[in-house]
Amino acid sequence: MVNKRTTSIVVLGMAGFFILYLVLTGATKPVVGADQGMIAHDFTLPMWEKEGLKSLSDYEGDVIVLNLWASWCPPCIKEMPDLMQLADNYKKEGLSVLTVNMHKFERTKNDAPAFMEEQGITLPTFFDMDGEVAELYQVTALPTTYIMDRDMVILHVITGEVNYEGLETLIKPLFK
Repeated sequence: MVNKRTTSIVVLGMAGFFILYLVLTGATKPVVGADQGMIAHDFTLPMWEKEGLKSLSDYEGDVIVLNLWASWCPPCIKEMPDLMQLADNYKKEGLSVLTVNMHKFERTKNDAPAFMEEQGITLPTFFDMDGEVAELYQVTALPTTYIMDRDMVILHVITGEVNYEGLETLIKPLFK
């Protein structure tokens, strides 16, 4: 009888120490990746309008909507006004709407800059010149949009066109 009780106490104690070890070593933290529940891959790329190089992590602390696009993509073109309006309406709450032009997949070097000027794009835009983000995020379709919390954990991955109302529904709970 004493042996069963002692064995149970030892097993429970070891389980408790194991859980404490996992918590203290960070083994329970999300891993870096491109899927829901993962911490978003960081990257550093040139920005539109000669803003130099910036990193995704420069926006850590904000709720992030990260949209990957190309100028030849009709849904990408259609969703840009909604993305800009969302950015304007929720900037004070700590929203950063960022875009990444998949420049490596553009037809010519001038297509994206011409598109941005014609459309009056006001969003911070990274230029993925060599396909780094395309590879890190395993992009298989455009547009693709990632919604991240303030710790850069990916909460939603949306393949295809997004709109203002749909994005607003997903981001509003993150400001509470």
